[in-house]
Amino acid sequence: MYRDENGRGGREYPTTIGLIDILAVDYDGNFVILELKVGQGPDRALGQVLRYMGWVKQELAGDKNVSGIIVANTVDQRLIYAATVTPNIKLFEYNISFTLDEVTLS
Repeated sequence: MYRDENGRGGREYPTTIGLIDILAVDYDGNFVILELKVGQGPDRALGQVLRYMGWVKQELAGDKNVSGIIVANTVDQRLIYAATVTPNIKLFEYNISFTLDEVTLS
């Protein structure tokens, strides 16, 4: 997780262009932006993460690389097409599963 000189952490990191869901730094000091989508990941999410990537590159990264990750329950086919020609972008789909176990009451 990124932490700035004021001690602000990288979760919902404030910028002049909006809140970055998660701003992280890898082991080499490169910046990673995670954009989290609750349901379907539409192709407009790519524009959003690219905006954040540009801001981070200009304001924080210097000579470090900046990459973006979009995480959604379902990734839209239009987003897949757009991401195939966009460097430094990865797409992930999440799956959630849970079970309920009844608690025996005395």
